[in-house]
Amino acid sequence: MSASHSPRDSIGYIPWWLLALVAALFAGGALALAGLVWSTRSADLPRATVAPVVLTATPAPATATPVPPTASPAPAVPTSTLPPPPAGDVKIGAYVQVYGTGDAGVLNLRAEPSLQAQVNYMALEREVLQVQAGPQQANGITWWYVVDSAAANRSGWAAQNYLQVVQSP
Repeated sequence: MSASHSPRDSIGYIPWWLLALVAALFAGGALALAGLVWSTRSADLPRATVAPVVLTATPAPATATPVPPTASPAPAVPTSTLPPPPAGDVKIGAYVQVYGTGDAGVLNLRAEPSLQAQVNYMALEREVLQVQAGPQQANGITWWYVVDSAAANRSGWAAQNYLQVVQSP
């Protein structure tokens, strides 16, 4: 007599109904996820519209009255609106504090001692810097080269009128 073995007797047997259940759950989950994405998508945004603009040029009247030439005014001389220098003797090695910048709240530290020079850094009111060079005279202003001892890239020429000595060398 031979014994017949059923597939159910093997260790790796998985009933067909269990496979169908897993497949159904997977398909249902995918449909649920698609429904969630579809229901929570944002509403279509209005598209930009283009309206044509027609520009027309009106020629100047041919009978314009010539304007007699006038003497050009002399170039304006910049007037200094700097505050008076604070008390204290600014010198090389001194620590100075930015002071008196008013509403601006910053002092431009420039690449050269000049109002036309590029701004390297904008020092904040009450920021403490160390004087490393100067003085230089330009634009009617006494300039000092100052550096932030914590960050050497924060440096430049500053107008003495906005520097208050907090520690002398």
